[in-house]
Amino acid sequence: MTVITTPKKPAESAGVAACWRACFHHWPANIPQRGVLVTAFDEQIPFGSFMVSEELLFIERRNPDTLGTRSVIVPYSQIAAVKIVDPLEPREFQSFGFHSVGAKASG
Repeated sequence: MTVITTPKKPAESAGVAACWRACFHHWPANIPQRGVLVTAFDEQIPFGSFMVSEELLFIERRNPDTLGTRSVIVPYSQIAAVKIVDPLEPREFQSFGFHSVGAKASG
């Protein structure tokens, strides 16, 4: 699970928003477009698909919430984390830009 807390400074918030924008705009084809979006106001929203714009993320729930809502539009700056629900091998996250790091040699 990826967790990023929303920073308090506007410049940092813009940087976090840019990271999330890039993440969703370049979502790898080998990873299903579903998971759980965690917002800065601590709401967890399961989603089954999404669409992107420059400033907003449109997500579609797989099932409606208690109010019958199926779609949610969230600014990238309000995303705190994305939980991936599908079992994936760690190497599949390389397409997101992640890489392994070796243990540092003691000396």
